[in-house]
Amino acid sequence: MMMAPLNAMKTKLGDTKDALLDRFAAAGLAGKAVAGALVVAVLLFFGVFFHQYRIDDDPDLKPAPEHVVDGGSQAVAMAATLMDLEIRHWAPNKPWFYPIAHSTNMVAYQKGIQYAVAQWATQMTDFLGRERGSGEADPNLVAAKGLLNYDPTAFILPSAVSQYREGIRNLDEYNRRLAHGQAKYDKIASSLSDFLVKISKDLGSQSSTIELTVLSPDDFTAAEIQRLTDNQRQVLSSNGGYFDGRATKVFFATKGRMYAYYVILEGLGDDYHEVIAAKGATEHWQNMLTSLRSGAGFYKFFVANGARGSYFTPSDLAYQGFFLLRFDKQLQEVADILNR
Repeated sequence: MMMAPLNAMKTKLGDTKDALLDRFAAAGLAGKAVAGALVVAVLLFFGVFFHQYRIDDDPDLKPAPEHVVDGGSQAVAMAATLMDLEIRHWAPNKPWFYPIAHSTNMVAYQKGIQYAVAQWATQMTDFLGRERGSGEADPNLVAAKGLLNYDPTAFILPSAVSQYREGIRNLDEYNRRLAHGQAKYDKIASSLSDFLVKISKDLGSQSSTIELTVLSPDDFTAAEIQRLTDNQRQVLSSNGGYFDGRATKVFFATKGRMYAYYVILEGLGDDYHEVIAAKGATEHWQNMLTSLRSGAGFYKFFVANGARGSYFTPSDLAYQGFFLLRFDKQLQEVADILNR
């Protein structure tokens, strides 16, 4: 009589055991599925990241046919080509869920390019694109100046890309009007010299940023640190080797500026060919471009900011800064020759 209840209890315990095993198996499968999904998501993230990642620094960049106008400015065509190339894969304004938004290299590089092109557009509007600086500013250049100075991180309402695209359209329109004698371009030595001085001041400021990033607080006395501005003290920190985010941002921002200025100065060299030759500055101009091209072409995916005297960790910023200072010195020599 007691065997029946015992058998029933054993059966019930067996069923419970089987149910628990089934649940653990299901939980295990679910865990594996979640883990698999995470692996796929990570692989997809990095796949998209490296597909979108690019640092376009071709030293032989030529103006795109759609921006070339016979009788127009080569510098304008080069600036339009450069910005058109970059906004096709613009990273600085991407929201966080875009993989490329997390690329410090590309974001800083493109910001550097935009900054240099915007500076050139400003000088083109205020000095080069009008007669002796006293004539009326060209309407297309005025529009391009404002549009190309737009916030590079703006994603919507309006986006940076849409503003830059409209700025490029105004550059093209200016070039068409210039070719038909309806716009001005002041091709005199003093105007080119003034523009070179403006570049020198801009890159001099960037050189100071490089200096503060390469140096560490140990290189300054307490009194010297107190004399620094708040922004300068924020830049100053101990060298972080390959894990120095400051160095990466400064390196690629500088690289972007140098490359953009190289592309534009190549075009200006064509525009002012006769002026440069008449002043006997052709060789100096080419030497200046060689130094700028060498600095702009220096590239590393992982940037190192090694401490002074380090045997194992290089200082990539110091190497970049050498070419920047060499270019700046040669640029000032050219500016002096043009003013003679």
